[in-house]
Amino acid sequence: METVKVSATWSREADRYTLWVEDQAARAFVPDPLEGYPLAALLLELDEAEQETGRIAGFEILGFLEFDRWDALPELDLLWQLPGQEPLPLDELLKREQRRLRQEAERAASLA
Repeated sequence: METVKVSATWSREADRYTLWVEDQAARAFVPDPLEGYPLAALLLELDEAEQETGRIAGFEILGFLEFDRWDALPELDLLWQLPGQEPLPLDELLKREQRRLRQEAERAASLA
């Protein structure tokens, strides 16, 4: 199974979580929404002619902290690896990040 190195961004205000494949992050992409859950999408790389290349540029979920449609995630023959962490299937990585960010949001709310 191929491993892709990724970075992540999360906007607390929009609750948007995005994984960016490192060697694709600076390229153009088009979202390909998940069937049955349009607030999550694979980000597919585009070439100079704005045609899909077949490579994944990333993955994005709006409403990440409340996301629970794990069954809607695509089954990909990829492991996703954040810096300094072990490679994981997409669903496992997202679940781990969701737990971490929920804890972070709870701590921030308790300090407010």
